[in-house]
Amino acid sequence: MTTPHDHPDHDHAAHGPTFAPGSLCCPECGEPARPVPPRDWPLNGFVPRPAASHHDGTPLCPVPGPDGSRPAEPVGVPARLTVWQAVRQSWLIHPDWTVADYLAWLDDEAYDTGTLTGDPAEVVGRWLAEHRRTAPLSRPADDARVYVVAGGDMVAVFDNPDSAGIQHAVMEAAGLDAEVHALSTTEWERAAYLVRAANPGLVISDTRPGHGGDPS
Repeated sequence: MTTPHDHPDHDHAAHGPTFAPGSLCCPECGEPARPVPPRDWPLNGFVPRPAASHHDGTPLCPVPGPDGSRPAEPVGVPARLTVWQAVRQSWLIHPDWTVADYLAWLDDEAYDTGTLTGDPAEVVGRWLAEHRRTAPLSRPADDARVYVVAGGDMVAVFDNPDSAGIQHAVMEAAGLDAEVHALSTTEWERAAYLVRAANPGLVISDTRPGHGGDPS
């Protein structure tokens, strides 16, 4: 499991300048990065989920490599998160975890929940309730949602969840282990680049109007 505080031990002499804690960033675009896997990863089943992401939850920018393009590795040294920050970041990745799951994870990661004011289970439970209450319910109109169904050697893209659900059912009925991912248009455009690079023979069918059956 990737943890909020796992990072390489940078040695100034061997690896160049030492970065200040919390200065983690994407080496391609220079935007801040975090040691947390991307919120959505359409390449599940094809390519392992990266260990880092941009602060908006998207994968770091792609870079070419011997096996095709992959998200860049972040540079710098991440600061260790507070208990609240660690729970918040983990909630973005595991929204289905229970309070007990988070307490066990915090213990595994050597966070001292005894420093919390009050019963740790009650405190973490209150934080989770607040995270759910304040979670954004919509995205800007110019970054509409797309629904990506991936299974076998095929990826299908839709502009509504109903059509994606139908495609998912068809693929499951055909014996494929299919998954549905809800992404923003921007996230899908980044993911499509990685999908194509990592799986040149993959069939991508984009049913959205104006896309001609294939992502742009």
